[in-house]
Amino acid sequence: MTKASAGLGTKEFLVLLWAAAVTYTSLYGPQPLLSTIRQYFGVSSQAAGLVMTLAVLPLGLAPVCYGYVLNLCSTRRLIAVASALAAVLLFCSAACEDFLLFLVLRCLSGLLFPAVMLSVMTHLAVHCAPERLQTVMVAYSTATLIGAFVGRIGSGLLASLTEWHVCLLVHGLLMASVLPFLGCLRSSAPVRQDVFSPRHVLEVLRQPGLASLMLIGPLCIFGHASVLNLAPFRMTELLPGVSEGGIGLVYLPAFVCCLLGVFSRKITRLLHGEMHNIRLGTLLVSLSAFLLLIPSPVALFLVVLGITCGFVLVYTTLPGVVNRVSRARKSMTNGVYLSFYYLSAALGTWLPLQLYGHFGVPAYLACLLCAFFLALFFAHRNIRAL
Repeated sequence: MTKASAGLGTKEFLVLLWAAAVTYTSLYGPQPLLSTIRQYFGVSSQAAGLVMTLAVLPLGLAPVCYGYVLNLCSTRRLIAVASALAAVLLFCSAACEDFLLFLVLRCLSGLLFPAVMLSVMTHLAVHCAPERLQTVMVAYSTATLIGAFVGRIGSGLLASLTEWHVCLLVHGLLMASVLPFLGCLRSSAPVRQDVFSPRHVLEVLRQPGLASLMLIGPLCIFGHASVLNLAPFRMTELLPGVSEGGIGLVYLPAFVCCLLGVFSRKITRLLHGEMHNIRLGTLLVSLSAFLLLIPSPVALFLVVLGITCGFVLVYTTLPGVVNRVSRARKSMTNGVYLSFYYLSAALGTWLPLQLYGHFGVPAYLACLLCAFFLALFFAHRNIRAL
């Protein structure tokens, strides 16, 4: 850990990782509670799914909105303000009795989470020694994955022991826990960086073959986010009366799959190339999706396992390939990629669930397979091109 944080200081590096982890915990923690939230407020599954959609959607807009903000204030200040406001909104959400107001509070929280994430990433990029940046960003990615799945599993277990409102209070406390340690971060001038415009987006996408390469990640997260959002409702149907803790355990294989990120380079060497690694990931998500046709909790468990396994292979490998291939500025390339990625994730938490609610598993599966097979096609085509 000390080596990875060279140029940052161990305490500073750990504070940044903690801020990233608890932000993802607060963002994804409510997911196993969706079925309980649906019953509590008396709304449909599609409406309850908006709890995640409205929180993830702002992540796609973050590179545009917060690029301007980071030109006006330091990363430390933005982390402090966003974490404090997010904590207050989570406390208010825990006391909310109206579903529409709950969604509004969730959306406002979703606007603050990416401010923390982008500030952490920017602080790492600016203050880390260049030769350690790749290692540090892998650590950041791993921290976000662990935070997301610990949030899901922990929230499910906590809600089964207490009430689902308590989970939101804990999420608020986690966001607030960042504040006392921000003094460990060095204070720096606002980061002067370019902000997005349509010209910048076209500059990236006009590069031959890059658009199809960049779409592999968004297509995979579309299906992955959808399956993780479907899991609470599907488990409730398959096992009526299942507790939130039981639903939370469905995400356990996904947490185990996060460890694949640590071995992604070894897997790449074993498969003789990054694009082979990515193609394997898209193949795994495609084949695993068919298990949704089996109406069994064990099958759902295996779906989450297989799709997450494939997704992590893509998640940990594709950004490096995109950055290597793109001739545009790295900040713009990453910004466009992340915007597409999270907008697709938000769409995945909503659109397939609509199909599931109206037409059942076959229509839902057809939607997922369209995305996964297209990602597999792009991965196979780029193996020959790169």
